[in-house]
Amino acid sequence: MIQPPSTRQTGCLLLGEEEITYHLLRHPLRKRLTLSVNSTGEIEVRSPWRLGLARVEAFIREQSTWLKAQRDARHTVELQRPRLADGAILPLLDEWLTLRIAKEEVSRIRRVGNELWVPPPLTSGGLESMLERWYRDQARLYLTTRLRQRAQEMGVSVYALTIRSQKSRWGSCSSRGAINLNWQLLLLPTKVVEYVIVHELCHRFHMNHSPEFWFKVQEILPDFMMLRRQLKTIQINNHFW
Repeated sequence: MIQPPSTRQTGCLLLGEEEITYHLLRHPLRKRLTLSVNSTGEIEVRSPWRLGLARVEAFIREQSTWLKAQRDARHTVELQRPRLADGAILPLLDEWLTLRIAKEEVSRIRRVGNELWVPPPLTSGGLESMLERWYRDQARLYLTTRLRQRAQEMGVSVYALTIRSQKSRWGSCSSRGAINLNWQLLLLPTKVVEYVIVHELCHRFHMNHSPEFWFKVQEILPDFMMLRRQLKTIQINNHFW
C-alpha cells in the first residue's frame, strides 16, 4: 500500500485575544499530536495524517498555557541577549567573558584572562563571523578532549568527530560511530554539555531512544532528566548575541 506524502500547511487561530500563526505538518506514520516552538519562534504542530483540523486546533488551545510559557521564555532570552559592543558579556561553558574591541589593528581574537579581545570589525556582521570562528575553534579543542575521555570511560569507540552548526540538533551519532556536535554547546553550562556528549555516546550501545537507551544514560548520569529538561528550554541558533 502506497503511503500518502507528508504535508505542511499554515493556519491561524485565536488564543484569547491574540491571533497566532502555526505550521501544521501531517505525516502518514505519525500516531500522536505534538506541539513545539522552533528556533525562530514559530509554532509547529505535528499530526497524524487523517486527524481533522478541528482536533488539531483544539489541541493547540489545550496547550495554550505551555505555549505561552515557551514564548515568554523566548522573549526573555531575546531581552537578555547582549548587544555586540565593547563590554558585552559572552558565555563560555561555566565562564563569562567580557568582549573588548581593540582600537589598534590586531591579527586575531585573543583571550586575556576573562577578557576576549577582538580586532576592530568593519561591520557588525563581521564581528559575529569572527566570534563564531573563535567559538568553533574552542569547541573543536574542548569537545574533542571531552568526547575522547568519556568514550574511554564508557568503553566505546568513536569513528570521527565533526563540529557543525546544526539548526535543530545539539548532536548526532551514526551507526559507524561518527559523531557530530554543535559548536554552540560552548555557550551552555558544562553539565549540560556533558549530557549531550553522554547521550550521543550511549547511541554506541543503542541506536534508538528505547528504554534500554535511557537506562544506559541514567547509569552514566543519574541526574540526566534535569539536564535534559534544561537543554529543552534553550533555543539552538540564537548565538546568545
